Formats: sequence, C-alpha cells, structure tokens
Amino acid sequence: MKTNYIPARNIKSFIRFYFPVLFALLQKVKKKVNKKRPHANNRNYHAGFKPYQVKMHQPPGADRKKILHVICNFWTGGSARLVIDLVEHLGHLYEQKIITYDVPEIPAYTGVPVIVHKETGNPEAIRAELESFKPVLVHVHYLGHHKDEWGEQDWKWYDYVFKGIEAYGCKVVENINIPTEPYTSGAVSHYVYVSRYVNNAYSRAEHNNVVIYPGSDFTHFNRTDYTAIPDNCIGMVYRLERDKINEKSIDVFIEVVRRRKGTKALIVGGGSLLDYYRKAVAEAGLADAFTFTGYVAYEDLQHFYKKISVFVAPVHNESFGQVTPFAMNMGIPVAGYRVGALPEIIADDSLLVPPGDTEKLATLLIALLDNRRKRLQIGAANRARAQELFSVEAMVRSYQQIYTAMTDQA
Repeated sequence: MKTNYIPARNIKSFIRFYFPVLFALLQKVKKKVNKKRPHANNRNYHAGFKPYQVKMHQPPGADRKKILHVICNFWTGGSARLVIDLVEHLGHLYEQKIITYDVPEIPAYTGVPVIVHKETGNPEAIRAELESFKPVLVHVHYLGHHKDEWGEQDWKWYDYVFKGIEAYGCKVVENINIPTEPYTSGAVSHYVYVSRYVNNAYSRAEHNNVVIYPGSDFTHFNRTDYTAIPDNCIGMVYRLERDKINEKSIDVFIEVVRRRKGTKALIVGGGSLLDYYRKAVAEAGLADAFTFTGYVAYEDLQHFYKKISVFVAPVHNESFGQVTPFAMNMGIPVAGYRVGALPEIIADDSLLVPPGDTEKLATLLIALLDNRRKRLQIGAANRARAQELFSVEAMVRSYQQIYTAMTDQA
C-alpha cells in the first residue's frame, strides 16, 4: 500500500518560508481588530477626576414615551453633554437610553442607560435592540464623515445603524454636530444643526432644517465676584485631539508667555496631543509658566475657568464649541482664529484673527491682558450674550417642541 507523506526536510522548509508570512499576516489582522482611537486608552486625567453623575431634574412621570439616542462615541465633549442635558431636563417626560459604538475606559458619565454596540455587519442586530426598547423616536447625534479613517469608521457605524432604524420603522431627528454633510435617510423628519455656520455650509434645501444652539447649564459656569478675575493667565479648555485643535495650537501660548513676562498658561483637557504640548513647552524652556491638568471632572471646570483672564480658541475647525459660552458666561473675553462658528458665537470680529496666524493672535492676547478695563467690558457683553442665546433652558425648550410634535403623531 502506498503511503503519502511529506518529507521532514520539506516540512522544515515550509515552516521556515511560510511561518514568518503567516505571523506577519496575523499581527496585521490583530492590529486592525484592536485598533482604537489614539486617546481611547489614555489615562491623562486630573487627580480629582470623577465621572459626571446624571441627575434627573424632575421625578419621572407615568407612561413616559421612549427615546433612543444614537451617538458613535460617548466620551467627554459637547455632543455627549447635549445628550446628558436632554436626559436630565426631559427625563420626566421621556424614558431615554443611549446606544454607542465606543466609550472610554474611565466613563465620562454615569447614571444613564448606555448600550455599547460594536456590531457593524447585520442591521438586524440594531433592529433587535430597537424592538427590545421600543422607542417612538430615535435621536441621532451624527459625527460621521469621510475626511479621515476615524470619520470613515464612524460613518460606517451610522450607516449600519440607520439601516436598522429604517427596518424597525420609527421617526428620527438627526443632529449634525460637526462641520459635515448630514446622513440622508427617509426616516429623518428634522435635521438639527448646532450653528448657522454648519447649517449654511452643509444643509440641503429639500430637508426640514433647523438651528438649535447647544445649551449650557450656567449654574455650573458662573461667578459672583467679577473683580476677582485675574490679569495674567491665558487658557483653553478642549479635548486635546485633532478634530478641533492641532499641534500648532500650543504655539500661541508659547509665544505669549515668551513675549509677556509673568504670564501664565492653563491647558485644561486630555488627549493624544497632551504629551506633544508638554514636550513643546519644555523645549521652549517655559514649563514653569504652564499648567496641564489632563481631563477634568465637569463639576470642577468652573474652578479652572476662574483662573483664566482670556480664553483662547486656537482652533482649525469649530461647529460650535460649548467651552466658549462657558467662558462667556463667566465674564471672560474669548479670542481666537476666525474659524467656523466662532464669529457667530462671540459676535466681535476684533477678537478674531486669520486662521493659523500665531503672531497676530499672540499680539491680540497681549493687548487684552494689558487692558483690564477692556477685558471686563468684553466679559460683561459676553455674559449677556451667553444668557440670551446659549442657555440650556432655551435649548431644551426647542428640542421639547420637536419631540412633542413628533411623538404626538406616533
């Protein structure tokens, strides 16, 4: 009887030749599967950081209708904060739940039901989630785009979720929270833009479009003694990622501190740019003038805003940015680049310079630091504007009108 076998020398040759190839392929697949956003595992948090505990403003009523919020990531930031504000202020009227693709290892918010749904293949899985919860309305907070790999990943997840929603069959309100085109679906009844800038740039005439500014809870961002505003500190409060700021955003802080003796710089926030900023400041020999906090608890932000004389917005992209109204309501001038919605928010072109012009922005900041009277005047005007246009109460009223109109028909 003939026996088929592979000679030992051929097995050894096979292993020597193919094993490195197979190993490299497996590593590549593993890397792709485990790939996360650069800051997903970043533990650059302030020592006192604690997740925000969601608090219902009124006890829940009987027979509440259900709303599902869809957001691709539930990290610290304006989009997630908008969801939390709606849950807190309208939770007595609507039972609300959140479905997301990604959450940080250290949660930004607790006390609200969150479903982490990593599936992006079969839309029936999303339909099953909807059938289980049975919402009468889905509120999509859209952050997808095709400009980079992360935006593309988010778009694929939203595309998958929308297919599941369409199969389930319920009404949808879609927020466009970043400067990007909306995801178009026949299920969407209202397209909500967070600024006139985003609306004018990306809305489509055939859609039912509305602008609702993200609201801020000014009970968290207030001060009683405006004479205590300091004179020598510039600061910014951002998630230190490239969606709004970039490597060059730190340059204006370095320039002001270098040119104006005694000036301090406060950088509030964490993210993948934090180490780069620290290194840049150290190489400039200015580390003693800078404070980097890492991620800070929401309730503690007011403490850091009180240290700032002028809030700096060195952004390359801005759809709205709640950190600006926070500063405005605390009587702080805001200066930055003439980008996106910033001119619309602060309504004072003298406080803006051409995008990326570090020298002009540094000169403007130094002039403001040297003129306390002007800073206080700007701060008072900022507070009045913030109260009129950017309060959480005004925002909630607008969304409640949309929710009522859509759920009454359900």
